[in-house]
Amino acid sequence: MRQMGLPDREVQKARKAEQRLKVLLQQFPDSPLKKDAQERLNQVQENLAMHDLGVAQFYYKRYENHNGGLKGAQSRLLEISQKYPNFTYLDEVYFRLGSTYILEEEPDEAAKFFQRVVRDFPNSQYVDKSIEQLKLIGASVPEPDPIKRNIVEPDRPGMMDNLMTQITGSANVTVDKNGVLISKDEKNAGHDLIDQAIANQGQIQPTTTPNAPTNRRPPAKSFTPAGGTQPAGTTGSAGVKP
Repeated sequence: MRQMGLPDREVQKARKAEQRLKVLLQQFPDSPLKKDAQERLNQVQENLAMHDLGVAQFYYKRYENHNGGLKGAQSRLLEISQKYPNFTYLDEVYFRLGSTYILEEEPDEAAKFFQRVVRDFPNSQYVDKSIEQLKLIGASVPEPDPIKRNIVEPDRPGMMDNLMTQITGSANVTVDKNGVLISKDEKNAGHDLIDQAIANQGQIQPTTTPNAPTNRRPPAKSFTPAGGTQPAGTTGSAGVKP
């Protein structure tokens, strides 16, 4: 995760992080790492979904410029809706999906996604547009989910946050310098907590560091220069001044 780049750049590291976290959660659902792993998986998938949304927007712009691309945008949006249920921009994904089906003259499919925006994201900026589209195609407008009506929209990065991530080129993930799931100390280099969990049936083995031996320097040896006379103030081998 520390090696993840921005969503509009290389996503190979994010995909590898997603794979490792999924392995842990699937093989060891009772692991003490489950909560942290799920939180990190959500962050990784947010990055991957943003990448796919950017690709979908690129294809949609190509369509607007009469260069094709509508099917490409639609397939990416469908992939997001199926693979990333916790994506914080899912309301936009559903609205854009509905719009692609309108352009393909498939109002029944379009209505499904506009209705999901109205029902599941009552505080979304896309609600009014979705209701407008539903009325234009003669589809029913659902009531908002009363539980979700009280859910505050997720925090999304503002303009300055986006600018800083573009400058630094790093993804916005909450992994501290020593890692949350990964140990970076030299003694355990190459071994992280996921490896430990897989090797120990989902459990993290406590590590103990043995008491380090006390390093005691040997007493300095006396030096007798040639001629047998020691410098003033020095001691002999028995520690007694001559």
